[in-house]
Amino acid sequence: MSISLLEQKKKQKFLLPILGVIILITSIVIWQGFFKNRVPSGARDELEDEAALHRPIKINIDWSTLKNPILETLEPFDLILPLQGSYGRKNPFLPY
Repeated sequence: MSISLLEQKKKQKFLLPILGVIILITSIVIWQGFFKNRVPSGARDELEDEAALHRPIKINIDWSTLKNPILETLEPFDLILPLQGSYGRKNPFLPY
């Protein structure tokens, strides 16, 4: 009985520093990610360049292509009528 207690204490002494390191690394990552709001001066230029990439682009549509004589020869689709009569089963999940 005392041997198992000694083994547990050894495990706890070994795992406690590991837990401390994990908590330290987690706190550093959280500090760097959430609480540091400063942007280095060199990075501001890069951010402005990136913002220029995301500006909306004016789109010009050339409507004259729709007046092409080849397109005028096309015919519209026929009207598709809905199905007549019954279709399917009342409960499709029931086996046959």
